[in-house]
Amino acid sequence: MPVSFQQLRTILKQSGLPVYRDEAPTTAKYPYIVYEFVNEQQKRASNQVLYDRPLYQIALVTNGIESDLEPLKDVFNANGVSYEQFDGVPYDENDTTVTQFITYVRCING
Repeated sequence: MPVSFQQLRTILKQSGLPVYRDEAPTTAKYPYIVYEFVNEQQKRASNQVLYDRPLYQIALVTNGIESDLEPLKDVFNANGVSYEQFDGVPYDENDTTVTQFITYVRCING
């Protein structure tokens, strides 16, 4: 089901995890969610824009394992949000090895 950007933000917060846009503060406790704007597509007809479709990257940052994804997947599934598969990317943050589980959600505006 297509969701608006405002609906997506509300759904992310329903997970019970802290949610940040673009970057989390250095004091953020794991796990937390960071979302970022990626790009935008437009649906056009008769040379007019009918609606915009922004794409957002959703990342769950954790020092745990993939089971930390369950609250996020549960709220996505409960609200009918279409999301891409999660990819895990390990990296070093503040001298700690953490994993960023990344997915993408296309919204609809207009």
